[in-house]
Amino acid sequence: MTTTNTHGRALVLGASMAGLLTARVLSKHFDRVTIVERDPVNDRPEARKGQPQTRHLHGLLASGLDIMTHYYPDLPDALAAGGALVTDMTEHMRWYTYGGYRQRFSMGRRAALMSRPFLEHLIRQRTLALPNVTLVDNCAVQALTTTDDRRRVTGVRVERRNGEIGEQVWEADLVVDCTGRGSRSPQWLEAMGYAAPAESEVKVGVGYATRLYRRDPADPRSQD
Repeated sequence: MTTTNTHGRALVLGASMAGLLTARVLSKHFDRVTIVERDPVNDRPEARKGQPQTRHLHGLLASGLDIMTHYYPDLPDALAAGGALVTDMTEHMRWYTYGGYRQRFSMGRRAALMSRPFLEHLIRQRTLALPNVTLVDNCAVQALTTTDDRRRVTGVRVERRNGEIGEQVWEADLVVDCTGRGSRSPQWLEAMGYAAPAESEVKVGVGYATRLYRRDPADPRSQD
């Protein structure tokens, strides 16, 4: 997408990382971009309901950092200022696996280690600073709205969860579902008369955990 022509309104469902980055991209192509989030969103780093892996240590690999820096040029400096480790991980990380430490080497590319809530907070701040992007939180999307022949989506039907406003219809030229594992798009498309897409499943069978340790200052491995 290289054009800068803008078109009407885009709705992005979900205000997590995928939704925020989608809104940033769409901000160049739509007059208005509205992010719709089911849960409350506060202006601070915090683990929210529905965020995957939010309490684990979070690694942003080199390509991911490069892409995000393209859209948010000050992101590496903001991460480092907030305490994140932004460095060549292969050169500075002590990687222990299968009974031994891996050889260090220089990859020549930076990656970042930080918490998921902190990274998302920085991305959210910068996305919502754009003049044509807004966030509506505490708002549940009930269904898609369509043309009479159900061949084109025209918007969504929403309900504000604070109960102050009843159900509303929001029209849009584009609706993007970034709600992740809780997506209701399959049910919505089925209700429109479309067959379910074919699915394939790959079971990885791997789990992981995060644990904090205190370094022993007397251990020579703690010196670097």
